[in-house]
Amino acid sequence: MGIGRLAVRNLVAYKRRVAGLVLAVVLGTAFLSGALILSDTVKSSITGLIRDNGAGTDVVVRNATDVTDEPGTTRAAIPGDTADLVRGVPGVAAAEPVVVGYGQLVGKDGDMLTGNGPRIAGNWVGDPALNPYTLAEGRAPQTPDEVVVDRASTEQGDLEPGDRITVLTPSPVPVTVVGVARFGDADAFGGSSYTGFTLEGALAHVARDPGQISSVSVRLDEGADQEAAAAAIQRVLPPGVQALPGSDATQEQVDAVSDGFLNIFRTFLSAFAAIALVVAAFSINHTFSVVTAQRMREAALLRALGASRRQIRSQAIGEAALIGVVASVVGLLAGLGLAAGLKAMFAAFGFAFPVDGLVFRAETAMIVLPVGIVVTILSALVPAVRGSRVPPIAALRTSAAESAGIPPMRTAAGAVLTAAGITLTILADDVWLLAAAALASLAGVLLVAPVVVRAVGGVITAPFRRLGAGPMLARGNVLRSPRRTAGAATAMFVGIAVVTVFAVFAASLKDGAAAETRDTIVGDVVIGGSSPAGWAGGGHSPELTRQAGELPGVETAVGMQQGNALLDGSSKTIVAADTSRLDAALDLGLDSGTATGLGTGGIAVSQPKAEDAGWKTGSPVEITYPDGARATLTVSGIYDRTTIVGDYLIDRQAWSPHAVTDVDALTVVALSPGASAAEVREAAEKVAVQYGNPPVEDRDGYVDSSMAMVDQFVTVVYVLLALALLIALGGIANTLSLAAHERRRELGLLRAVGAERGQVRASLRWESAYVAALGALTGLVLGAFLSWAAVSVLSGDQELPYVLPPLQLAVLFAAGTAGGLIAGTRPAARAAKMNILNAISAE
Repeated sequence: MGIGRLAVRNLVAYKRRVAGLVLAVVLGTAFLSGALILSDTVKSSITGLIRDNGAGTDVVVRNATDVTDEPGTTRAAIPGDTADLVRGVPGVAAAEPVVVGYGQLVGKDGDMLTGNGPRIAGNWVGDPALNPYTLAEGRAPQTPDEVVVDRASTEQGDLEPGDRITVLTPSPVPVTVVGVARFGDADAFGGSSYTGFTLEGALAHVARDPGQISSVSVRLDEGADQEAAAAAIQRVLPPGVQALPGSDATQEQVDAVSDGFLNIFRTFLSAFAAIALVVAAFSINHTFSVVTAQRMREAALLRALGASRRQIRSQAIGEAALIGVVASVVGLLAGLGLAAGLKAMFAAFGFAFPVDGLVFRAETAMIVLPVGIVVTILSALVPAVRGSRVPPIAALRTSAAESAGIPPMRTAAGAVLTAAGITLTILADDVWLLAAAALASLAGVLLVAPVVVRAVGGVITAPFRRLGAGPMLARGNVLRSPRRTAGAATAMFVGIAVVTVFAVFAASLKDGAAAETRDTIVGDVVIGGSSPAGWAGGGHSPELTRQAGELPGVETAVGMQQGNALLDGSSKTIVAADTSRLDAALDLGLDSGTATGLGTGGIAVSQPKAEDAGWKTGSPVEITYPDGARATLTVSGIYDRTTIVGDYLIDRQAWSPHAVTDVDALTVVALSPGASAAEVREAAEKVAVQYGNPPVEDRDGYVDSSMAMVDQFVTVVYVLLALALLIALGGIANTLSLAAHERRRELGLLRAVGAERGQVRASLRWESAYVAALGALTGLVLGAFLSWAAVSVLSGDQELPYVLPPLQLAVLFAAGTAGGLIAGTRPAARAAKMNILNAISAE
């Protein structure tokens, strides 16, 4: 019989043994498959929406200044008569002026309608070819106070034609809904909302300057060339205005989304898939090691019959390859279900994507299948080589059990690697050195783990001896074979270490951000910031800020706006505020100079960014505003605290004349001496009613609200990491099942001398719990140590405190131990039911 046929027969003969291996590979590859499928689906959906949005537009006329490549941003306005200039160009069939701006819908109950995309308002374009929206109900707007609203918003707000609502542009504008629109076949453009006015209404309410528009959408005569037409149009345009072929404009948006959000999202999911695969690899490796130890006699018999070491290795690797192929195919298909689950999970946590169905590309299979097969083969390689080296005579004389001894060379190598890892961790000052330190520490701990089990395991498990025969027998089994115990705990150890690093880093980041926010805000009341308008954020009218500043008991109210500009030629996100009164609302922790009274010629910069750029107080900075205007600003101050104003701060006097929108993202209210914060907050809430009820909170309430979004993100990560722990528990269950099979004679003798089935079950379940607890405890210790360095290195410019979250870590340890106890339930039950006589007669 050939080695290949023997490998197939072995897999068929040991179905239960194979099932655990297959499950580990399936879970790891399913996560990778699901991550790729979901990211491809999101990319296909979003880019499809973008292409649909520009499908009928042959040429786009817009402001030539580009200050950011962030998707979804609007360029500065252009002259309102630009459309008339374009209409006179030969080959132009239609040229429609387009106004696009901020437009937050407020429902009939007075609260903002939420969403996961921009809040868009503009003019309803009459040419169907140039308007991606189509009327589903009602009619187009005819007067300035009539609007068309996307169907998703009407369903959320229970709106219908004839309803009277408010649109914040950002000032409140009472309007009547006269039509319901759809974006192609979708109810909305992704998670965004859309409010369509007449052109007159959009110029009056949405445009910052009634004499300017956002762009011109051009439809050409049939058969006209886009590039040639764009060049002809460009010749009639004033300076600072650009004509771009519609296909180029669409591709520009697609590239911005692909290179930005979609790339980050794919990398984010792939990182967790890699973690799951690594944990699966350790689980597979240990299972193969146990299987190899149990099959020494079989290998020896094959050697005695003439099989070479190479053939023995080939048989083991062939079995691994077959398992890898089958499991990877199953995992690839299971990824479809996992992708659907991930999509639902993100939606449940407020990260809904504009996704219908799932996209399965051939490239996904070309990635998942080789990765799954290679990981499985590599995981089996060392056990296969070890099994082929056992002398036939020695293997025939042994019981085929794995040696309980701990090779001194292994322990010495582990000690050296652990010491090197600790040293590198202490010295780490960048991500790459930290990664090398983590790998060295991980490898070292894995090598010395059997010694740790023997030294620490007895102490940890000693108190449980008094609980009965089950815990006592389990303790003996764990300590008798420390290499096997350490191997079984490896996957749990790695998984818990990764989760611990993230938990500690997240707790440190949250604690540091919360503390800095409290130190930065010296005002007593905060309006906005944690907008109910969804993850896309929101804002409120500067008029609300002005009215809040006039309330009794208020010393000043400082509103902050956010936008993009070019600083010395590089795109930066900046914050603009009324800096003449900034010190009453914020304490930025100045290093030098001042951030107050910046006027039209000053800029304040965070200390790390100033150091990177070589700026000091008095340094000149060239700024290009969104409308193309240029100026030279002087660095007036350098500060440390960035949680509220970011890295670049200028005055509203400098920003407002050039801004695309006029929306305050946040307002900090400082009280007069002796004023009641509760009374001012109540008064501010009454004023905020007409502006869609943005949140009005005291300082501590604002900090808690802003950290709530961090908590949501952290929860998502915990859910993703839970799969790695599930794989680890599966490895423990599989190892326990194999160990029970190996110890049939021992278990049979226990039953023969009077042990009850319940005692046998208890001993194996406790053994599983011990293994999980040892793995979890070791992972917690290593993870806590590595996270100490991670907090320092990954926090970058922001110094963070090192915070150990005791509750999360206790829950993590308890969950790992309890999971181990549950994982051992089925193998223990099966072992307790074995026939006593058959077990005693087993070799």
